[in-house]
Amino acid sequence: MVISQARLAGSSQRLIWGIVGASVIVLLVSALAAGILLPGLLVAAGIVAVTWTIVRMTVSIATAEEKIVVRCAPFYSTEIPISEVSAVTTARDTSLSEGYGIRILEKKTRGVLVGGPAISLETVNRRWIISTAHPEEVASTIRDHMSGK
Repeated sequence: MVISQARLAGSSQRLIWGIVGASVIVLLVSALAAGILLPGLLVAAGIVAVTWTIVRMTVSIATAEEKIVVRCAPFYSTEIPISEVSAVTTARDTSLSEGYGIRILEKKTRGVLVGGPAISLETVNRRWIISTAHPEEVASTIRDHMSGK
């Protein structure tokens, strides 16, 4: 059962599209000046397609019988056995400085991030920082799942 789903904030999406848009314009003007417009258009189309996939990225948390499933669709998915989870708490909000997607934040800490509110999920081997729209509710739901409620 999916208990959380978070997406990139509108302000982050606009920032990314602004940077990509400016880059594509420079690319196309350069390609036109160099007389290679068709290859320039193909590269620009590829950049726009990859960017579209990134800004549509979604982080979700689901619970199953004996595991927690964390996804960063469409790029990443992992299952964390509930027996390995030692603590679940709210974490500080994340932003562009931590990055988006699956991230290595520090030694033994991984992030599955789209920015904004997050939870911290501690396991035997690793700490996970996972984006969620409602960290208190999600942490409580996971703790209930851990206790078998």
